[in-house]
Amino acid sequence: MSLLLCGRFPRPMTHPTRASRCLVRVAAALAATAIVAGTDASNARAQYPDARLVPRGVLRISFEPQYWNARERFDAADNVEALGTDFSDSTAGVRLFPTIALSEQAVRSLTGDSAYATNAGAFRTTLEADVRRFPLELHFGITDWLSLSASVPFVTTRSQVSFVVDSTSSNVGWNQIASQAGNAAALGEIQALLTQLEAAAQSVEAQISAGGYDCPAGPICDQARSAVTRARQIALDVTTLSGADAAGNLSTVLPPFAPLASSSSGLALLATIQNLAVELQTLGAPAVTATLPLPNGRLAADDINGVLTGAGFGYEASPLQFSKLRQALGDAAVGLRIGLLRKRQLRTLVSTTVRLPTGTRDLPDHFTDIGSGDRQMDVIMGLEAAWEPGAFLALAAGASYTLQLADNLPRRVTAHDQPLAPLDTRADVERNLGDELRIGVFPSLRLNDSFVVYGSMHYYRKSADGFALSSGAQPSATVDPADLGFETERRTLSFGGGIAYRATSARSGPTLPVEAGIDYRATFSGSGGQTPKSTTLGFYLRLFWRLFGGAATE
Repeated sequence: MSLLLCGRFPRPMTHPTRASRCLVRVAAALAATAIVAGTDASNARAQYPDARLVPRGVLRISFEPQYWNARERFDAADNVEALGTDFSDSTAGVRLFPTIALSEQAVRSLTGDSAYATNAGAFRTTLEADVRRFPLELHFGITDWLSLSASVPFVTTRSQVSFVVDSTSSNVGWNQIASQAGNAAALGEIQALLTQLEAAAQSVEAQISAGGYDCPAGPICDQARSAVTRARQIALDVTTLSGADAAGNLSTVLPPFAPLASSSSGLALLATIQNLAVELQTLGAPAVTATLPLPNGRLAADDINGVLTGAGFGYEASPLQFSKLRQALGDAAVGLRIGLLRKRQLRTLVSTTVRLPTGTRDLPDHFTDIGSGDRQMDVIMGLEAAWEPGAFLALAAGASYTLQLADNLPRRVTAHDQPLAPLDTRADVERNLGDELRIGVFPSLRLNDSFVVYGSMHYYRKSADGFALSSGAQPSATVDPADLGFETERRTLSFGGGIAYRATSARSGPTLPVEAGIDYRATFSGSGGQTPKSTTLGFYLRLFWRLFGGAATE
């Protein structure tokens, strides 16, 4: 791309004014590309590792924006699947809405159908994540073999969510007590049903105590005792299913769904109540005329998001919908680069970097949020090498190992297959992110004195994350915090390429460098279960100024 923008190859660009105009055009074109197209969550650097140090007394300021994007991921079997798979289900039920587990059991008890399962419809969630990093990089040459580096990234993140509900196969609608159902009379009807059931049960119970129904040993007596037991069990199931008791008190977490009146489970449920009412009346009990109000309409996507955002359903989270661009400071870093071999044909250096907790974590109440950083300390050891044996061919390589230190943060502690965790699962946990290894190899071809084109191969490995409850946090009876580390181990292999530009002379003679470059890479294979299949586009523009000592040469 830069060749097309900067003039025809192979004319070398050694004049600073001409080079500057070219770089401005390159930067403008790449910025436009990033806007149309958009950091890697692993903070991969978008640069060619030429293993050079900034000269003594020289300050290098560089602008190195990067766009990272993922729509798919590699599952546990290394197959490619949609990034929103965890939020999709052909028959959405308890897995996605764990707060309905008890109400589902209540329906099974009321209908006698042990196989009943809540089905809120077919959920299809399309998720696309992108991260745009705009770091300001500073490098200062302390000596000819030692330089100081600093990076201050500004990060823009976005989760593009498309959430669609196909309710054709759904067997539930709104719990009629919920305000979203629009049934103001529902609570009174349920109170009446519960009150009448208890009155009938007490009446039959009194007659049993008085010796009626051939009690205590007659067959009618056994039927009467059974009717009392079933009446109270039905009342208990109705309370569990609706979230309301006979006094009109609502449960802390209101079940959002109830069986459709026209569904097989809804019809069976109403028949159970009606049959018991007839049986109680034949036993001389007061009439049970009330019944359980059930929904007639199915749920839509907005209704489901109402469950997630509503105050009474136990989630109190952000909806599954498009998330606007979120801008924040990322994790800043400071480091040292130390030169080893400084030959013309072979250069090597080592680096050590400390990444600081200045970024913003993803929000625990936003299920698809992306943070601008991990907001914990990292220590990174790096190695770069460049071998240039001739005028045309070259080979560069880079490797780094990141030691990620532990931190404490709030999380919703949930099983790995239940991404929509209720609010009461939130706890302070100690997180120990897995250490990272990166290796990159860059076979290169020098086009002229200024331009290098290269291919690249990148290997990335991260060990599994570890989670435990922070000191003083109350343990959950159902979920182990270690589940948060499920399938967080990652391995990827990526391929890409780019162009690196470096001018070190003008018509007046040697001068400090001007550098620019484009880098693109795409992940071709991966493993781990939650490993994004990502693409990364980056470019850089570097300008040098001598602050003290020596001539204006490298």
